[in-house]
Amino acid sequence: MLGTKVRAATAAVDLTPRALALTGTGSPYIDVYSWGSSGFRGKYSNPATLPTGTGEGVAFSRDGSAIAVAHATSPCVSAYPWSGSGFGTKYSDPATLPAATGYGVAFSRDGSAIAVSHVSSPYVSAYPWSGSGFGTKYSNPATLPTGNGYGVAFSPDGSAIAVAHDTSPFVSAYPWSGSGFGTKYANPATLPADNAFSVAFSPDSSAIAVGYETTSPYVSAYPWSGSGFGTKYADPATLPAGSVRGVAFSPDGSAIAIAAISSPGVSAYPWSGSGFGTKYADPATLPAGNVRGVAFSPDGSAIAVAQATSPFISAYPWSGSGFGTKYADPSFAGAGSGRGVAWSTVGDPVYAQSIAVAHNNSPYVSAYPWSGSGFGTKYSDPATLPASTGNGVAFSPDGSAIAIAHGSSPNVSTYPWSGSGFGTKYADPATLPPGNGQSVAFSPDGSAIAVGHVTTPFVSAYPWSGSAFGTKYSNPATLPASTGNGVAFSPDGSAIAIAHTTTPFVSAYPWSGSGFGTKYSNPATLPASTGNGVAFSPDGSAIAIAHNNTPFISAYPWSGSGFGTKYSNPATLPASTGNDVAFSPDGSAIAIAHSSSPNVSTYPWSGSGFGTKYSNPATLPPFTGNDVSFAQIIS
Repeated sequence: MLGTKVRAATAAVDLTPRALALTGTGSPYIDVYSWGSSGFRGKYSNPATLPTGTGEGVAFSRDGSAIAVAHATSPCVSAYPWSGSGFGTKYSDPATLPAATGYGVAFSRDGSAIAVSHVSSPYVSAYPWSGSGFGTKYSNPATLPTGNGYGVAFSPDGSAIAVAHDTSPFVSAYPWSGSGFGTKYANPATLPADNAFSVAFSPDSSAIAVGYETTSPYVSAYPWSGSGFGTKYADPATLPAGSVRGVAFSPDGSAIAIAAISSPGVSAYPWSGSGFGTKYADPATLPAGNVRGVAFSPDGSAIAVAQATSPFISAYPWSGSGFGTKYADPSFAGAGSGRGVAWSTVGDPVYAQSIAVAHNNSPYVSAYPWSGSGFGTKYSDPATLPASTGNGVAFSPDGSAIAIAHGSSPNVSTYPWSGSGFGTKYADPATLPPGNGQSVAFSPDGSAIAVGHVTTPFVSAYPWSGSAFGTKYSNPATLPASTGNGVAFSPDGSAIAIAHTTTPFVSAYPWSGSGFGTKYSNPATLPASTGNGVAFSPDGSAIAIAHNNTPFISAYPWSGSGFGTKYSNPATLPASTGNDVAFSPDGSAIAIAHSSSPNVSTYPWSGSGFGTKYSNPATLPPFTGNDVSFAQIIS
């Protein structure tokens, strides 16, 4: 019987970048950012056990299961498990430590070894690596590098390891195997011209590049083979501007990038079997300060640099045309002058968080970074302030804009929002809300913005885009009865609701790309008085209104048909006027801010409605509760 030949399927490797690490001079010495298609999303929590000094080099294992930092101060290298949740518990230090400050660190491509370049003999230390961490140190190479080790790299094919160091010949390379270092390769015929700080192999292991300080041409590249160094490639026609501290090849081998301590900070060139091509144009927005580290994302779609000036990291889209427009800076700056940078394909979304407060007195809105530690340093006020009392504030769903409803014309102000804070105020809508803005909300897909206000029609809605307001949507055929105190879109964007001052106290409408649809029928049992706040549950199955008179909160099932039969009131009512209402992100709780002690009341929430009131907080809010919201922290 003839056998059937079966070809094994090769699993596709997902090279999407999901995390970006930065080492620097200040504690915590390592910062890792979540990364998405739009750039920086947020920062992972610091490791429980920090590196002990300035973070110099950083590397993720190829499978993303580990991250290592070379740093000043013993143990000179620290390694941690890495996952979508961030840092795990630090691995035990190697039994035999690097001799002094670690400057470079690298994992072998197959993840079986880790190497650290460092000050003091033997200048490079290598260890087996496994899921248990460091193994017993490999024997030192028979012929040591001649001076302090600053950079280290394994060839992608796993057959070689190279060390960049001070003192001639400035680069030393060795065969590598499961036994460790082999006999040192002959030095290149044309040596690097000065103390070397970085070394990198091309992705196909056919070339090696060395970056060095003070002496032109600052970078030297050579063919690489099983025989070692080939004849040096011609220098790039346009040289780096000064001392080179980092060098990296793109994942497909079509480009090489160089980090330097002189402007423009980063330079990139096409790369081929002929060596350097004509230098790409510098990025339109240069890195801030000298650059010491550079890395391409695993899929080649982005390039990042570690820089001397806050936020200590910059990233750019990368393509065959070179640098794209710089990504917005992260919301959380690194802790000191950037030294090293590395990408990982492992990570879960961690979103940059900000908190904004609308308030009575100038500047009428205040915004802050937010993290697990609470408030960060307040962002600068917008250059053009809202015109008066801020009554409502909202961020767009993608975090690219912020809107404030306020007490005098133009009644709403909007601004670009980024990790740097407020941008230049957007133009006012062509048709202004006709009265003081009381509330504001973006639709879930960010395509619309609605403002509740004091004067008829009591709600104004507009298309929203990166260019700000579009032409005002037609008013609803049946207007809310009075001042729009609260406004909310349903989670799927199919409905909009307005809480208002006179009966029926809440009005709801279908919502679409055409704007308002025909008003839904009023609820059979109306809220008891002035509607102050309105919210949909996260799954869109319920709607709640905070209002003036007992029971102070009314909730209803919600569907495509509108309001259902009112849920029973909570067994223990809020103590007084309900000023605002919010559901928790998972829909398991509901909270009401109200006018007298305890000033906030919370309840379990389910398909049956209100559960038994939760205990009051041990320390009560000291004054009237005007607004309430839950935060979803993704980390």
